[in-house]
Amino acid sequence: MSEDDWEPLGEGIDDLEEAAWEALKASSASVAAGPGSGKSEFLAQRAGFLFQTGRCPYPQEILAISFKKSAASNLRDRVQKRLPDYAPRFTSMTFDAFTKMIVDRFSALLPAPWTLDEYKISYSNKKEVEAFLDDIAGSAPPHLVDDIRSIPAFDFLARHVGATSLDDDLLSPQTAEAYAVHAWWTQNYIGRARATVDFVMLNRLADLIIRSSPQLRTALAATYPFVFVDEFQDTTFAQYSFLKEVFANSGTQVTAVGDRNQRIMGWAGALDDAFAEFEVDFAAETFVLTANYRSSPELVELQHRFARILSPTASKQTSHVLSETGDAPAQVWSFTDEDTEASKIGEWIREDMNDSGRTASDYAILARQQVALMEPRFRTAFEEHDLRVRNDDLLVGEIRLQDLLSDELTALLIDVIRLGASIGGEPDAWMNVTSTLEALPEQTRHRRDSWEDRLSVFLTDLRTWFRETNELLPATTGAMELAAAVLERVTSFISMEELSGSRRFAENRDEVTTKLTAIGIRLASVLEETSAWNEVAGAFRQDDAVPLMTIHRSKGLEYHTVFIVGLDDNQWWSHANNSIESTMTFFVGVSRAAERIVFTHTTYGVSRRKVHDLYNELEEAGVPFLELD
Repeated sequence: MSEDDWEPLGEGIDDLEEAAWEALKASSASVAAGPGSGKSEFLAQRAGFLFQTGRCPYPQEILAISFKKSAASNLRDRVQKRLPDYAPRFTSMTFDAFTKMIVDRFSALLPAPWTLDEYKISYSNKKEVEAFLDDIAGSAPPHLVDDIRSIPAFDFLARHVGATSLDDDLLSPQTAEAYAVHAWWTQNYIGRARATVDFVMLNRLADLIIRSSPQLRTALAATYPFVFVDEFQDTTFAQYSFLKEVFANSGTQVTAVGDRNQRIMGWAGALDDAFAEFEVDFAAETFVLTANYRSSPELVELQHRFARILSPTASKQTSHVLSETGDAPAQVWSFTDEDTEASKIGEWIREDMNDSGRTASDYAILARQQVALMEPRFRTAFEEHDLRVRNDDLLVGEIRLQDLLSDELTALLIDVIRLGASIGGEPDAWMNVTSTLEALPEQTRHRRDSWEDRLSVFLTDLRTWFRETNELLPATTGAMELAAAVLERVTSFISMEELSGSRRFAENRDEVTTKLTAIGIRLASVLEETSAWNEVAGAFRQDDAVPLMTIHRSKGLEYHTVFIVGLDDNQWWSHANNSIESTMTFFVGVSRAAERIVFTHTTYGVSRRKVHDLYNELEEAGVPFLELD
């Protein structure tokens, strides 16, 4: 197909804005895309353009890198739906998964003393890093002690370990930073039969592998002549230096998409302006997408006020949404205390659901932090109005609930349980399971033709077992054992080898095990409360609950109505110390809303002095302030 004949793909997509047309036809491109601009959709369209016009001919592939697994899955699904024939040549994974894949496949290329046999992934918390720095300071050369003690523990891994290349200079450290980084690698990695690493360290190892093998670098560039990077504003030094090492000056065309005003991962080592460095290092053309397909015109106007605080020259977006909200789309609600706040929000959501027909998933409650402390209050208050709340920040095993519920392995296993708990009537679950199984990799092809028959036989046995054990529900005792029995049956049908052999579910067997552990924990808690197997899938997912999460965790999501609760000094205590990064977080929260945004605070014993500038902007924007009892 010629480039002039190519048209956008997908239902309801008649055209693209002019800047998007230009960007998808460019070579390396830096694409500034504000909230609601359809970043994932743009990348899916660029993939279609590259494949269908022959710019990316067989057997070449496109590599898409995202920061969150859900974003990687979302983009992969978009391409699969629009371009099923080309989808096998579209690889979508997270930055961490990509660097881990390099280490796992090419660790033999690591030079001494960085050679690697076995490793385990572990994460160190702030207290552990503090103890480490304190310990090495006690044995460090005297002239380095004070500087080592001044290294902040909270970002030591991201900003120090992540910013230090593995080279000869590190082996003979002359500075406090190099001494601490070398000591970290010595304690956890160098010379150990089984190393302990996190993803920052895996990134540095992958970088060393590429630097040690020009042939591998050439092979990667030949395999992936086109690379997409989503949410580019959150790129860390380690991630960007690795990306540059692999693909800069290699002939690969890289498309970086994101929004400078949503750079909220500074605490995790995000570069101050990754786009500026990228545009120089990759000779990238710059483009600005100004369409907003999420928010109403009134909310886009409000978002622009805060965008200008962050970037005075920020381009104004144009809303492509017809507002359906009759009252003020942005409001500030004041309550006397937190219990009243939770109760009134629940009452309002229930009334709005009854009037509009919207579901609980159309609403979201966002907070700057301390979501776990809020959950009991909202759960109790919402029950009074026949509502439920779901804490998406909840840690289930080693995985956050939001990530667990959006995971493809979770979806597969829960759909299998849903099929087993019903006799017919679940066509969507059947289609999801069979299409997922049929997409398993080549090594299981000899079994693929029989997946539907195998599934039918398995479900017959599973239904029998469900009938026999239904009397055990709710499982007031032995819930973990019952959950383990369910998973054992399912994984006897879909083996660990099949699950770990597809990057769609996990990179390796250990990751599958981690996910299955989390699924088992979640399933056990559900079995303690449900009275029948046909209730389990719905209770596991809690799609009928209003999500509660931090603003950071809401990034990339959208809701009809968003409540930002606790807009006060308790929640936003650091705002005065770093108002720019804090305002970026606020901007992310505001831009999650499609039709309505409500800011709340309480008056009893809580100050708003530290966030007075945010309230001033809201007042100047004409946002009404309401006192609710």
